[in-house]
Amino acid sequence: MGDLRRVRPGARAVSRPVALLVAPLVALGLLVGCGGAPSAAPSSSPSGGPYSDSTVTARPDPMPSGVGLSFVQQRFDEGSRRAGVRVSNGDDASLRVVSVGIEWAGFPLRLQRAAYDVPGRTVVDLRYRLPRAACTPAAAAAPATGVAVVRQAGRLRTLRRPVDAEGRRFLERLWRSDCDARALRRAVSVSYADRWTRDPAAGDGLSAALDGALVLERRSGAEPVHVDQVQGSVLMDLALPGPVTLAGDADRVVLPLRVRPGRCDEHGRSQSTQTFVWRVWLVVGDAEPRARVVTPTPAQQDRLLAFLDAACG
Repeated sequence: MGDLRRVRPGARAVSRPVALLVAPLVALGLLVGCGGAPSAAPSSSPSGGPYSDSTVTARPDPMPSGVGLSFVQQRFDEGSRRAGVRVSNGDDASLRVVSVGIEWAGFPLRLQRAAYDVPGRTVVDLRYRLPRAACTPAAAAAPATGVAVVRQAGRLRTLRRPVDAEGRRFLERLWRSDCDARALRRAVSVSYADRWTRDPAAGDGLSAALDGALVLERRSGAEPVHVDQVQGSVLMDLALPGPVTLAGDADRVVLPLRVRPGRCDEHGRSQSTQTFVWRVWLVVGDAEPRARVVTPTPAQQDRLLAFLDAACG
C-alpha cells in the first residue's frame, strides 16, 4: 500500500505520492454535508484547509442580491459540534463580518467571532461551534434565524435572516442527535474493549477479520438495552455476531464485535475522512432506536489501523 500514514478521526490517511494529486481535488469538489444531504462544494479555503475558520463554497446561479444567512455542517465535521454559518453576499461590495450565530430554541444563540471579509458575489461558510442543545419538545418547531454582526462604513450593525430549508434540516438533525445521545448516556455507557484479536482463519484482504467487543454498562434505570445495529465506515465494516442485549437485571454486558476491511484500495483509504466515526443504535425499553457516535480511543485506533495495514498490505 505504499507509505500510508496513520491519522486520527476526521483526518486523511494519505500516501505521499497520491497526496499531491488528491488534495486539490478534495478542496474543489469532494466535500458534502452530513447525513448524505449535499451542500455546495467548497471551491477554495482561504485560511488553508477544511479545518480553517472559513471555506468559500460554490455560489448559486443566479445569485440573489443582498445578504443571506444559513447553517451547514460539512461531512468532515460530522460527529462533532463543529459546523458553519453560511454567509452569502449577493452584492458587489465586500462585507466585513465580525461575528456569527444561529438563533433557535434548539440551540441557544452564542455569537462567535468571525473577523472575515466576504467578497461580493461570494458564499462563505464561517466556522461555528454549536452550543449544548436545549432538549425541549417545542424546540424543533421554533423558527431558526441566522445572525451576523457586520461592519459597514465604520459602524456595527446586526443582520438577521431566516435559515433556509436545507440549513434547517442540518439543525434539526444535529439537535436530535445531541438530545438522543444525552438520553442514551443517562441510561448506559458504551465503549469498546481494549483487546482486539485477528482471526487467522478469515484470510486477508476484504475477508480479514478482527474480533473485539462492545461494552455496555448501565448508569440508570432497569430496562433492557438492545443494540439494534452498528455502523462502521467506508474503511471498516462492523458486525455483531453474538448477543445484542443488556438484560434488565444486568449492570454490564460484553458483546462480541467483528471488524472487517470495507475497502483496501489506496484511493478509498487516502480519501477517508470518517474512518472512526462509528455509530451504535440502541433501544432502551420500548423506545425507538437512537443512534450514538462511539469513537474508538486513540490506542484502539492504532490497533485497528495496524489491522487494516496488515489485511490490505
